[in-house]
Amino acid sequence: MKKSTLYITLLVTSALFTSCEKWLDVGNPKDAVETKVVFQDVSGLQAAIAGMYNAGNANSIGMLSLNNGMQADDLSATVAGYDPYKNNSLVSNDESVGTTWSDLYVGVYRSTAIIEGVPAAPFLETVKNQAMGEAFFIRALSYFYLVNLYGDVPLVLSTHIEETELAPRTAKETVYKQIVSDLEKAVELLPVEYPAKKRDRANKWAATALLARVKLYLGDYPEAERLASQVIDQSSTYILSENLNTVFGKNTSVDAIFAFDVSYAGYTTPGLNSVPTPGTVPSIIIHPTLLSLYEEKDARKAAWIGTSAGYPFMHKYKVRTGVGDEFDVVLRISEQYFIRAEARVYLNNLSGAEADVNKIRKRAKVDDIAMASKDQALASIADERRRELFGEWSHRWFDLKRTNKVSAVIGALKPEYWQDTDALYPIPRRERQMNFNLTQNEGYD
Repeated sequence: MKKSTLYITLLVTSALFTSCEKWLDVGNPKDAVETKVVFQDVSGLQAAIAGMYNAGNANSIGMLSLNNGMQADDLSATVAGYDPYKNNSLVSNDESVGTTWSDLYVGVYRSTAIIEGVPAAPFLETVKNQAMGEAFFIRALSYFYLVNLYGDVPLVLSTHIEETELAPRTAKETVYKQIVSDLEKAVELLPVEYPAKKRDRANKWAATALLARVKLYLGDYPEAERLASQVIDQSSTYILSENLNTVFGKNTSVDAIFAFDVSYAGYTTPGLNSVPTPGTVPSIIIHPTLLSLYEEKDARKAAWIGTSAGYPFMHKYKVRTGVGDEFDVVLRISEQYFIRAEARVYLNNLSGAEADVNKIRKRAKVDDIAMASKDQALASIADERRRELFGEWSHRWFDLKRTNKVSAVIGALKPEYWQDTDALYPIPRRERQMNFNLTQNEGYD
């Protein structure tokens, strides 16, 4: 194996990110290049950070919001091209299954390269801490989606090819431990201010918000409540905007905690694929079970659901093509209220949970609800999460899975298609052909 040291500058940063293809794909080991990253100047580091975030702009990543919405009961489709998601009938050689896997691992690779290379770089500690914190955040975010989509996945924490090319799958519990560790480091290292005052790079509260979500998924309710409260308490920064049309605005959103910038294209992947050309039938539509959850006076229905050719479609993003003023928002403040509310139910604080949910409902111009029992409270929170977070970053799909309700709900909705094994994506066939250590998820070839 040939070895080389890559000194990252603006001129050669692309070489680092091209090499991740060798890291992800098993080719001829004799031709592989082991990349050791050494940062010599801040401009090179900033280019690497930009490349790391750009991994989140991959089409397959942006489509998770819509694809997983169709797998669940938030969205449906009018064209056959979306049938594998609409009908929960994915196969291991589905192109989108493979690109989602590889694009998420690009995020892992690029963040790990920064984590490996920055400590030895001749930068001020503040610069190092910022870069390391952002890299830990992106790596955790990438693994969060990998483990929730595919289950057990290879946990690779090095850019050295000989350590990664034949990596076996790691138990999801171990992957979650690494996610928590990375986020705790990010919280410690990141400042409260956003770089350049924009919300398209992680700060301390973005890492805290994602960690709160992870703690909820893991059933650590005291920590989920504590962390969500920390974010909610930043009330001068994160606000439930009364204008629902600004929630996803690049320069207008006070709801956003973290978002991927789409300045390279000017429009978001969800916007491109959910907003129809005026007067035409939308390709992706609102599922009737979601539409039925809204009261007529619910402001979210008017602001976030449009109609074209008689079909309801997701209109959270207003721009289909062309230059717009929108972020692809990953984390926003309303989710933190839901995290805290759900945690409070499990901690026997129904009044606190009720107050959190009604905060969201008040913004939507609908009446308060009362929570009289644990089961009723959890059901109310689940419904309110759908009304608020539909079509965003896999929330409903993951909620059904983490609460062990996916088979009951989707099985009843799609009995002709649903199998319990559909809860996970298949491991891509191409990856298994190149790595004999990768076992397949049950129900797939």
